Amino acid sequence: MKRVWIFCIVVLFPVTFIHSQQSTGLAEEFTKLEDYLRNPKLTEEQKKKNFETNMVSSVRSTLSKKLSNPKKDLKDLKFQDLQTERPEGTNTFFVKYKNFYFQYQFPVDPETYVTSPSEEIVLEKPDGLDLGAGAHKEEKKN
Repeated sequence: MKRVWIFCIVVLFPVTFIHSQQSTGLAEEFTKLEDYLRNPKLTEEQKKKNFETNMVSSVRSTLSKKLSNPKKDLKDLKFQDLQTERPEGTNTFFVKYKNFYFQYQFPVDPETYVTSPSEEIVLEKPDGLDLGAGAHKEEKKN
């Protein structure tokens, strides 16, 4: 019986120790990889490219549901055709393309990740509407 215990201690204890060391190393590698993927180190050029890609693909996606012939109408859409504005400290963007106005809410920073908006609102400005003149101001009666 004593020999069985000695055998177990000599053989099984080192196996358990080696297995636990391998698990710790794998967990550490996983954590490092996750940190690397969640916190990418991007150049300004890469951030600009991600942002432009996200904006153009978002507008294409939104307008493909609204236009009767989106392939033809959006064939030449480029980032230079868009006006964008981002309130500081948010992932909300206001975009203008021709007579369409969009509000996009992104789940993550669209400069860092290629992503789609989690929420979108699209408005179409009627022809001839002057937003500077106060579209719905009541006229005063004398």
